[in-house]
Amino acid sequence: MAQAITAPPQGRSRTMVLAALLFAAIAAVLVYAALQSQGGGGDSAPVLSGETTAAVVAAQSVPANTILTADMLEVRQVPLGSQLDGVFASTAGVVGLPTRYPLEAGEQVTPRKVGLSRIDDENDVALVLPAGMRGFGVEVREVTGAGGLLLPGHFVDVIAVFAERNDEPSRSILILQDVEILAVGQEAQLPFPASGDSDTGLTGRRADGAERQPNASSTTLAVTPRDAQLLALVQQSGASIWFSLRPVGDHEIVPVEETNLEPLLAQPLP
Repeated sequence: MAQAITAPPQGRSRTMVLAALLFAAIAAVLVYAALQSQGGGGDSAPVLSGETTAAVVAAQSVPANTILTADMLEVRQVPLGSQLDGVFASTAGVVGLPTRYPLEAGEQVTPRKVGLSRIDDENDVALVLPAGMRGFGVEVREVTGAGGLLLPGHFVDVIAVFAERNDEPSRSILILQDVEILAVGQEAQLPFPASGDSDTGLTGRRADGAERQPNASSTTLAVTPRDAQLLALVQQSGASIWFSLRPVGDHEIVPVEETNLEPLLAQPLP
């Protein structure tokens, strides 16, 4: 006669403990989910009070060095506490100002991102620098500065002359070509709209009545960051820097080898 096999008491006790732990875990998960759904969780997002404040934002993407017009701006109500420090609350104080940095659509407009005054009153050579370029000052004399004939807006080639040192002869190297002059002394380019279309931004122009500065001791060039490093090293080395003036509209880059006096000195005397 067959007999039913029953689990030993120790096995039944272990099964009951495991089941109790499982039910306790499920209950804990359900309680946590209920609390989260009611906003009671410790990691829940803060609830905004509903208060708002006015903030001027860009209605469209705006490039750097652009005069802001009314259609480029709008006033939005943003949650209190989310506004940037110093954000404009009205477009009245922003229209006519130049942007110093690009603005994305919806970006809040603060004094840091725009010029400090209207473009008609802004005499800031930084506004006419092309994107990615740097203004760099180079020591100049009348003779090294193309005879003192340079004006802001001219383009020049930059020549470095290294004096004889040890066994190395003097040499001349054309280190930069087609470099724009931002300023000669304190006579600098002025920012103005690139065209009647306000979206085209700003460019530089020579001030009306600008005069040559043959006695200027410095010239400011628009160069890349790397070229600025190069010019700093050349000046620090004691080499002299000379400018050769380019014709208007000539921006061609031509290969030019460095030169020294050896070929000239090697020629027989007449």
